[in-house]
Amino acid sequence: MNRLLRACVPLAAAVLCAGCAPLFYDRTRTGKFEGTLRLEWIAPNYFVYRPDPGDPLVYIAADRSEVRPDLMYTDGGSVPRPFWSIPQLGPWDFGPGYIVHDWLFHQHHCKDPGWEQVDFDRSAALLAEAIKTQMVADKREDPAVVWAIYEAVRLPVAQDLWEHGPCTLPPPKALLAPDGRPVVPVTIRTYVFPH
Repeated sequence: MNRLLRACVPLAAAVLCAGCAPLFYDRTRTGKFEGTLRLEWIAPNYFVYRPDPGDPLVYIAADRSEVRPDLMYTDGGSVPRPFWSIPQLGPWDFGPGYIVHDWLFHQHHCKDPGWEQVDFDRSAALLAEAIKTQMVADKREDPAVVWAIYEAVRLPVAQDLWEHGPCTLPPPKALLAPDGRPVVPVTIRTYVFPH
């Protein structure tokens, strides 16, 4: 509970101090999503992202670098539950951006190819950019939300997870829960980005 409280207080402060948000939002560029996003439910608030073999999810950043998430566990956005009722602060409101961010953490923890090309600060900036990209595409822009999420994912608790998080790999075929029990995969959401 102490960890949740430490995460909630700065996020609340960031939401309330929205005066910084417009400048940050204006400086944040946009990229482009391509491919298919498909999630498999494992347990409450816990999923597997499995790339579509024929049309994998790709985020093309404003600088033209590409993020290609691969097989991993995900919980979407690690937004503390008390904030889920605030518009655009649910754990799946920016699912594609959160998948990109989770992949960068996974890639770093597991030392997957390209892991050394993205540091902690860049992972936060890429998430802000991906969220703004989704906001612009959906015509639901909110600079305060982008800024608050950016500040939240730069907190010391997030940096500690970046530096010391485990490398946890889902099995490539037979889907298992983290405790090892078999799970029937249920595709809960499939979204194909326009090409």
